[in-house]
Amino acid sequence: MSQGAPSHEGNADVDRQALADRLLSARTLLLARIRQRLVRAGLTSTQAEDIFSTTLRRTDAAAVAGRIVSGIDDDQLIALATAISKNAVREQARRERRDRERCEGAARHAPQAADEPILHDDADDPFLRLTDAEAMVVQLRLRGAGWSLIGEQLGMSASAAHRRYYRALQRLGEGA
Repeated sequence: MSQGAPSHEGNADVDRQALADRLLSARTLLLARIRQRLVRAGLTSTQAEDIFSTTLRRTDAAAVAGRIVSGIDDDQLIALATAISKNAVREQARRERRDRERCEGAARHAPQAADEPILHDDADDPFLRLTDAEAMVVQLRLRGAGWSLIGEQLGMSASAAHRRYYRALQRLGEGA
């Protein structure tokens, strides 16, 4: 290995650290912008620190990939970090919306107790096509449970739970 390679890598690390230091010096400004976006997106501003950390990581990844030069102007760096944080807030809002929809859907079709049948109040409900076991597999999967956990809770193997889920989705698709 030549002497030039470690020197170049050392400079790259110094450049990355300098970019990070410059972003950290603008932390207050970036956090204020992130909090505004979070509130506009209907999220809590307590997530601002996480979004800021994500912004730092993504900026560093861009620097490693050579998409950011170390001589970037401070205003441009702040604008770039603002754009990165804007996308991170959008992603967080989408994630929370999907989680909320998943929970609401699972709650609509949740049985009252483990041995009670699933009751449906809507005649057009596509879940009426499912057996109780299929509905439970779908419900647990929508809540984010893994196949092994679903199988364990319903007394079947993980592959059997996956198979029931797949067949339930097929059955739901037939009536659409």
